Amino acid sequence: MFRSTAIRRIARQVDEGRMHIQLRELPRSALPTDVRRLCIRDKLLGVTDVAIDYHRFLPTGRAYLTLAHTEHLYKNLQALDKSSVGSLPIHAVSSPPPYSNPGRLNKAGTQGKIFSGNGPHGGIHSRMKHVVIWGFPGKISEQAVENYLRDFRLDGVDGKSGATKVALPTNTFSLYSRYLVRPTSTAEAHRLVRQLHMSYYEPEYWGRRYQLRARVVY
Repeated sequence: MFRSTAIRRIARQVDEGRMHIQLRELPRSALPTDVRRLCIRDKLLGVTDVAIDYHRFLPTGRAYLTLAHTEHLYKNLQALDKSSVGSLPIHAVSSPPPYSNPGRLNKAGTQGKIFSGNGPHGGIHSRMKHVVIWGFPGKISEQAVENYLRDFRLDGVDGKSGATKVALPTNTFSLYSRYLVRPTSTAEAHRLVRQLHMSYYEPEYWGRRYQLRARVVY
């Protein structure tokens, strides 16, 4: 009894001053709307932002809740105890401000900026208007990707190009590449995903070698 009380006291001291909650073990398919429904269902207090956590623009199974004030933290953690999303149990812990690393790297050559896509929202600001596409040939250029997507309406991701390469982790190699694009609207982003996901890149030339996958970044 005394041990559990001491543990709770230490936990509250660690939590003191924090304004973020990290949700763990979420389904990889969970969307911000699913997390917001969780907040409403569990009657959480003072939630000002919901952010899906990404690694190379793919969900990690974690999300962050930003709170309006530190006084809401402990009550919200209690409310989230034994909570679930999509019938799957989740785990909630207090968190320092999440680290967001868009990972823009200046590189020599034709490709100017490369995004890592790590952290809340993948480190990008305009949400629901970015799409990550992976499965392209490893050495394909930005210009070739833009030409392949010429039937879709795209804005520049970094103010210049319509497609920007997603960085590989350090000291890794892949036969495939991943690109971030920014359609002109949310509707166009979803149209691109519907048409491109699970299709093949230039099948008349490559056959079934390069199957593409695409998803909206939230």
